[in-house]
Amino acid sequence: MHILIGILTLVGGIAFWVWRTRNAASVAREFIDVADDARAAVRRFGYRRVAGKHPLDVVEDSRLAAAGILVAFAKMDGDYTREQMKVIQDECARVFEASEKDAEQMTAYGRWLAHQLANPDEVIRRLSRGLAKSISDAQRQELLVMAERVAAVEDDSPSDEQRLALKRLSETFAVLQLR
Repeated sequence: MHILIGILTLVGGIAFWVWRTRNAASVAREFIDVADDARAAVRRFGYRRVAGKHPLDVVEDSRLAAAGILVAFAKMDGDYTREQMKVIQDECARVFEASEKDAEQMTAYGRWLAHQLANPDEVIRRLSRGLAKSISDAQRQELLVMAERVAAVEDDSPSDEQRLALKRLSETFAVLQLR
């Protein structure tokens, strides 16, 4: 009987470690996929490092800047979730009338932009300066609505920090519009 218990324990231990190894491999594949997405998006959109300028200050495509802002909003309550990334991708596809592949790459590039600084507020501030000059009033309002949708994914409403960031973004747009 004790031999049977020993064999069952050994089989259970082996099964446990096989399961743990598979989970670790799955997580590693996800990280590799995220890195590949970001690298492909950067390559696709032709990012060039401009001497002496931060990557957030040289984004020329307003769609990419908007995607970066949306990812920064998602990062405000900790790290973003898959649901938030899906909403960002859907919003990019809907508002920018992009294909699913293009929206996926915009979202990947937005993730890369949002990771250039640890502070999501600073990411939003830097991206919004260039963005405000290149989009219309209606597009600014649409971006604010998109940010609210992304912020409301987890808790059905934006957090206090996200509300404050929305207010600052709106004020930034208003100030830059007056210039």
